[in-house]
Amino acid sequence: MKKVVLAYGPRGFGNYTFDTETLEFSGSPDTRSGPLIIPGFIDIHTHGAFGIDFMSATVDEMRDLCCELSKVGYEGFLPTTVTAPVAQVRQALARLPDDPMILGFHLEGPFISPRYPGAQPQGDIVDPPVGVSEWDPILDDSRLKVITLAPERPGGGDLIRRLSNRNVKVSIGHTEATYTQCREAFAMGARHTTHTFNAMRPLHHREPGAVGFALTENDVFTELIYDRHHVAREAAEVLLRCKPESRVLAISDSTMAAGVPSGTHLKMWGLDCHVSEGTVRLADGTLAGSAITLLDAFRNLKEDFGWSTAVNACCINPRIALGLSTTEARTYLELDPDLNIVARYDRKK
Repeated sequence: MKKVVLAYGPRGFGNYTFDTETLEFSGSPDTRSGPLIIPGFIDIHTHGAFGIDFMSATVDEMRDLCCELSKVGYEGFLPTTVTAPVAQVRQALARLPDDPMILGFHLEGPFISPRYPGAQPQGDIVDPPVGVSEWDPILDDSRLKVITLAPERPGGGDLIRRLSNRNVKVSIGHTEATYTQCREAFAMGARHTTHTFNAMRPLHHREPGAVGFALTENDVFTELIYDRHHVAREAAEVLLRCKPESRVLAISDSTMAAGVPSGTHLKMWGLDCHVSEGTVRLADGTLAGSAITLLDAFRNLKEDFGWSTAVNACCINPRIALGLSTTEARTYLELDPDLNIVARYDRKK
């Protein structure tokens, strides 16, 4: 069936004729009215959702997670680890099913700074390996797409070079790196920052730190958790004013708490957590990842910053970052005026 829609199509944002069978667009995007069609969401940083945690999930639970995320508009995602012993990470990766929604994995930790662990288990933090290591099978895994590390740690530079040479996206995060150390990491191949503003050396007028680097380096992709708790609207606006729109990546950084009722108590990564008012926190109030999906982030971004920012950050820029097609998405979503998903169109194989 063909319908005239308002869509982010092959020639930008505007009106097209959209074929719901072939997912092809035709016409010229010269006006802006009608049902809204956007590409499916790509989340490069999620630890789980709907009561399912990637680090402990079974194969069937990961399939269930794929199903649940498809209902909230996901086309694909990178299951993301937390800091843990190598054996535990290997076991989690061994349980990843072969599913088209799973685009690889994101290794967050254990090569991070103990000064900025966030909710990562501090006892399992280690320095990046130098030479032969028990981590080699994980670091050499072809499914590894993104790694978060602290470049200032001993061995950090060697690992950045090693992984960027095989096109793994190296992301600076959970770090006390100075601005200069971030610039050095960039020269070695680091091209992302992880949940920018969170768990990194903050901006100071005499030491801009990792935040200053993220704001001023146009060639770096900057992750942003926009649940309105991790980052204030005004700080997000600073980021969006400083960065090219094509370099801001909305992420959920969701945990198993996403989609779980407020008031729920959880045991997550060995830590006692509480879900409340759209957040998940440790007993001391520290944010422990998020309780949103990218659909929530999309709605927040659209409300606060407009269509272009929301579509680029949630749908387009993650594709650019991962080297996926930006003109032939595998999934398109039809949204109503309240940004509810009313239809999902998947490309036939």
